[in-house]
Amino acid sequence: MKVTLIGGNGFGKLHGESYKQLGIEFSVYDRNLEVLEYYRKNYGVKNVFDNIEDALHSDSDMVDIVLPHKMHREISIKAMELGKHVIMEKPIATTVEEATEIIEASVKNNVKFMVAEQYNFDPSLNKAIKLVNENKIGKVHTIIVRDQREYKKTGWRSKKDQMGGGALIDGGIHYIETILDIGGDYRKIDSYSYHGGSSLEGEDTTVALFHFVSGSHGMFFYSWAYRDFPRLPSYEIIGEEGSIYEDVQSRPQEEFKSMTGIRYVYGNPVLNGEKVEIHKEDVFNLEIKGFIDSIKSNTEVPYSHNKAIRNLKAILDIYRRGD
Repeated sequence: MKVTLIGGNGFGKLHGESYKQLGIEFSVYDRNLEVLEYYRKNYGVKNVFDNIEDALHSDSDMVDIVLPHKMHREISIKAMELGKHVIMEKPIATTVEEATEIIEASVKNNVKFMVAEQYNFDPSLNKAIKLVNENKIGKVHTIIVRDQREYKKTGWRSKKDQMGGGALIDGGIHYIETILDIGGDYRKIDSYSYHGGSSLEGEDTTVALFHFVSGSHGMFFYSWAYRDFPRLPSYEIIGEEGSIYEDVQSRPQEEFKSMTGIRYVYGNPVLNGEKVEIHKEDVFNLEIKGFIDSIKSNTEVPYSHNKAIRNLKAILDIYRRGD
């Protein structure tokens, strides 16, 4: 399996590390020549491209797209029309219409497509959901999901037209994934998005209340404008007979880009006051290996299109109702 990584900087380096660990040959496109030299020096990558058309027309079987959101539709469809399988960083697109076009293009060109949503593969969250389904805490009435940080950087993420919004459609989509994986379908969202002083042109803070079809309610908070923030559980699930929440002490201490060893998202779940030990797995390796395995075996991809569109629809609902 030959892979071309389209966008080698930032999160692209996390994907590159997975290809190295999985023993998969890959080439890299980036317009920054220093980034290409980084891959030559640190990963022994032989084929590098500073022209995206050359990269797309290479002899790779698959492309891995790590580009600004506004480029997702154009580049993914172009790759599919060239017969490439496509894995692409979240969000799937900035509109549902564009997302649908991407999925339709994958079907038309008989290639695999998947959004790279590493939070879907996190063992802590999946264990917590399993415990809920096993009725360990009774009927769930409240779900709390939150994440907070400070963002003062420049670059494409600070530009609203490149992002299709602000913090929520970027890092926030991971936590939308989390709250919807726990709560399921919702019938209504009350929300407000606003600007709290970050370097973003778009919104940097969102508060939302989800009213789920099940009858439970979800409290959601996401911000890139929180200085000196505390370490709080990213998820809490409260039932009539108990609770599950994230143990922050076993959560990684660093951001993904600084982590060494196994890269995972959440700390262990705490069930009714007792920490549940889980086997940590690398979420980037899981998503990439799972996608490649689906190509080789011609089976369904491990992260569904429906979930990718579900998350985007929720974000757009929040934007519409929270301006």
